Amino acid sequence: MAVLGVRVRLGADATVDDVRALKTWLEREEQLAELLAGEQLRIEVQTGADGTEGRLGPDLELVLRLLGDVVTVLALTEYTARAVKTWTNNRRRLQGGHPDPQIRPLDPDGE
Repeated sequence: MAVLGVRVRLGADATVDDVRALKTWLEREEQLAELLAGEQLRIEVQTGADGTEGRLGPDLELVLRLLGDVVTVLALTEYTARAVKTWTNNRRRLQGGHPDPQIRPLDPDGE
């Protein structure tokens, strides 16, 4: 069975605190919070699967897994992209730097 969801990876300048802060932010975003409350979504922090060469920051990423068929991957990607953009703008304004997030759907095997 295919695993549906979205992977969010911050750039090499991101810290462990950035990953935690983004996870908290995503958990509080309205559409994502509703999916979490309805047990239709799980947000996990995972070690990066690709071992990006030259990475200075933590090799961590967020994986948002759909647990039901209430929303499509496309809708989840849109919700996530909007929330990540807002978080990135706030972080840049308050702390400087540029975490350079990447958002992409999970492969069918969940990787």
